[in-house]
This record gives sequence, structure tokens and C-alpha cells, in this order.
Amino acid sequence: MHSWSFDQLGQFIVYKANMAGVPVVYVDPAYTSQMCAECGYTDKNNGVSRGSFTCRSCGHAQHADRNASRNIAQRGNAVWNAGRESRVPVGA
Repeated sequence: MHSWSFDQLGQFIVYKANMAGVPVVYVDPAYTSQMCAECGYTDKNNGVSRGSFTCRSCGHAQHADRNASRNIAQRGNAVWNAGRESRVPVGA
């Protein structure tokens, strides 16, 4: 399992999601480990160690992976909702 590339893992996830009828949304993971999931402040110095995250702006503290996963989830929700918004002009 450690020899799998992230691309191959992504392909497996898409394959299994399609089989189960589950939609897949792609998001840019850039800076999700440096961004506070509470206030949105992004700084390369956020975080005390590899396993913990502490925001230098609001003081929010959480496990680093949990914080990053919340940021990815928020971005996923934004992408999902943007796709659901109507693009039809008003009055058309």
C-alpha cells in the first residue's frame, strides 16, 4: 500500500465512488495545513509541531490533520455549491 501513488489512489476512489453513485469533488489542497479552519488566517508559522496546529491569529488549537481536513471539506463544499448554483440569467 505504501508504494501506491496518490494518482492511483485517486483513481481507485473515483472508480469506487462511481460504482456506489457517490459524487467526487476535486479541491486544491494548497495551504490547507497552514490555514486556520476557524478564522481562515493563513501563515507558514501556524502550527507548533507536525501533529498539532495553533493559529497565530485567533489561537485555535487542534490536531494538524483534523484542521487541514476541515479546510479541505470547506473547499469541497464551496466547489459543490458553486456547481449547484444556477447560471441562467434572471428574467430569461
